[in-house]
Amino acid sequence: MSKVKNCYMGKILRIDLTSGNIGTQDFGSEYTDLFLGGRGVASKILYDEVPPDVEPFDPDNRLIFSPGALHGTGAPAASRTTVATRSPLTNMHGDGHSGATWGGELKRAGYDVLIIEGRSEKPVYLFIEDGHVELRDAGQFWGSLTSQTHTRLRAETGRPDLCTVCIGPACENRVRLAGIFHNGADKGTNARCGMGAVMGSKNLKAIATRGTGDVGVADIKGLQSAYKDYLDTIAVDPYCPPATKYGTCRFMMHRVNFGIHGAENWRYGTYDWEKLDPEIFRSDYQIKAASCVSCPVRCRREYRVQSGPFGGTTAKLEWETIARSMTCGIKEPDAVIAWSNICNQYGLDIEGVGDTVAFAMECFEKGILKEKDTDGLVLDFGNVDAFLEITRRIAMREGELAGILAEGTKRASENIGQGSDRFAMHVKGGEMTAGDPRGMPVRAVSYATSTRGSDHLRSNPYIEEIMQPEEAKEWFGSEEAADIKKGVIGKGRMLKFSEDFVTIGDILGICKFAYYRSATFPYLYRKGVHIATRLYNACAGRNLSEEEMLKAGERAWNIEKAYNTRCGATREDDIIPRRFFEEPLKGGPPSAGAVVERDKFEKILDEYYEARKFDVKTGLPTRHGLEDLGLKDMADELAAMGKLGTEA
Repeated sequence: MSKVKNCYMGKILRIDLTSGNIGTQDFGSEYTDLFLGGRGVASKILYDEVPPDVEPFDPDNRLIFSPGALHGTGAPAASRTTVATRSPLTNMHGDGHSGATWGGELKRAGYDVLIIEGRSEKPVYLFIEDGHVELRDAGQFWGSLTSQTHTRLRAETGRPDLCTVCIGPACENRVRLAGIFHNGADKGTNARCGMGAVMGSKNLKAIATRGTGDVGVADIKGLQSAYKDYLDTIAVDPYCPPATKYGTCRFMMHRVNFGIHGAENWRYGTYDWEKLDPEIFRSDYQIKAASCVSCPVRCRREYRVQSGPFGGTTAKLEWETIARSMTCGIKEPDAVIAWSNICNQYGLDIEGVGDTVAFAMECFEKGILKEKDTDGLVLDFGNVDAFLEITRRIAMREGELAGILAEGTKRASENIGQGSDRFAMHVKGGEMTAGDPRGMPVRAVSYATSTRGSDHLRSNPYIEEIMQPEEAKEWFGSEEAADIKKGVIGKGRMLKFSEDFVTIGDILGICKFAYYRSATFPYLYRKGVHIATRLYNACAGRNLSEEEMLKAGERAWNIEKAYNTRCGATREDDIIPRRFFEEPLKGGPPSAGAVVERDKFEKILDEYYEARKFDVKTGLPTRHGLEDLGLKDMADELAAMGKLGTEA
């Protein structure tokens, strides 16, 4: 029977590294009807196959590679692949999302999802070429940097167009801050939650993939129409020209305008940023402006240091690289590029490492760590040499302190003690990201409710910055939801909507910068829901409404919430570091002196739980909320465990 022409290939590839068994199973409506693809499918499989008694580094933990439903179709900016696992950093639901070509290549080889389980006795890599799949020895690649591994795999296989995902030395050393890298060091990263450490624990160095098949499209004219609508929309959306000109470095100006840099371990809102101006990166360092697959926005950037001690160093970097450098007091663009190169080559997550090093720097400043503890490194904020060297040492677990920091901020503070937990900036064990939440109450709550630790990409509640009061009234029941600093009523409903909204991007595999950033709310909704739904329907041959698409985002979110609940998380875990509540933000205007007001935080969180149909007192999911999303089996399991919330 021939395959129905749509964006699904119809197969899951499953690899057991312990036994060496390679098998396939059908990928059909039991996955696509409710979970669609990408993050939705990955979260469902993780919930089903990794129970709470399976620890992150156990062989029975899974690595689930799930390309977005639209990856490979040619839909605009559809380039992203989810990797999910039980996180060694948070010990809860973990995933990372990367834009690159590998996910489309997996689909062209005939597979919608790849599931890795078990642990090989020796280093191996997985070779996939259409229907030919085999495990091969990777001893010769063990210890190689990410760029070296990618280049050598292409040479060994004799396939110059081979796509790879691989790990670097940090991952082999089970550094809990390690990611998985696509096509070498500078093409894409599943960065957060320690994905690379789990891959390293399985002795899996790389997955080398080549596919010659076709990813189908059910309605080509429908795809073309939606594509044209997308191009017409971004042509008039004022958000897009700066994104195309500067890439994600443009967000420097957002942090400047709001005074939320989070510099020197999240103490300073305003900071000396002028050397890191996006115009300087563009004019003095940029060597390449590019795009991910099929993306007309073109925000990817590669930079080169022309001279000096880092002369010749090149690296792809995003805004967060600059932001987390400032968290460590680093203000020199040369050093930022050099640091990005180290992290990318060794296989480290920029955000997690930046916060962890900043934590160590504050411990050094306060006298908790001394030079005898740092193996001679002077861990002062702004010390470039120490900043780069401690990063390299963390990757290699070289020295006692580096081994401690390789465990991530939370575990490092528990090891060091002496009151250092006050300087450990994390949520649920996941390090902070993006901008300081003081003075922006809903941003603070969004960090707390994220299902994978602190994460701006989990909700992007920045819609309050572009929404008009009358729009806020229509959508969230209160005009004050559009008031950034003072608003409370409607903020919880806004956050719930935002989380569902951006989850759509991870399910479909479309880029958040290309779909979930805009200058106005109408442009934002048009791209992120209206056009996204049309693109999916055209490619998948379905007829989902916009409400059903938002419901798919809500469903994926609730699966992850149920997973974390099963692992023991409650309302007590939906919290942010004490510093944000208790210490006024340092620096000048416009943010100096701001704190997160605890009463506002709790009121927004209450309203959020109500909107989610969670138990407001405990933060636990309820039967009504889960069953309304078609997740009765999860409600039954949580009820049997005594972890189901009380209905309102």
